[in-house]
Amino acid sequence: MSKTLVMNFLNEEGKKTAIRVSNVREDVTDLEVKTAMDLIISKNIFTSTGGDLKVKDSAEIVDKSTTDLQVK
Repeated sequence: MSKTLVMNFLNEEGKKTAIRVSNVREDVTDLEVKTAMDLIISKNIFTSTGGDLKVKDSAEIVDKSTTDLQVK
């Protein structure tokens, strides 16, 4: 099972932009994610087609499991 952290921001145009981090730690906290998102905004680390990231919108951890099927 794979866990992905999805951090959603609003850019200068007010459009939602997501940054995904694969294989996130099991014990990541809300505070760690909030701090990382604040740092991304304050250091202007990423940009998007709609401009710089300006506001935290939301964050979530997505669990994904995969089952291989034998089709050959």
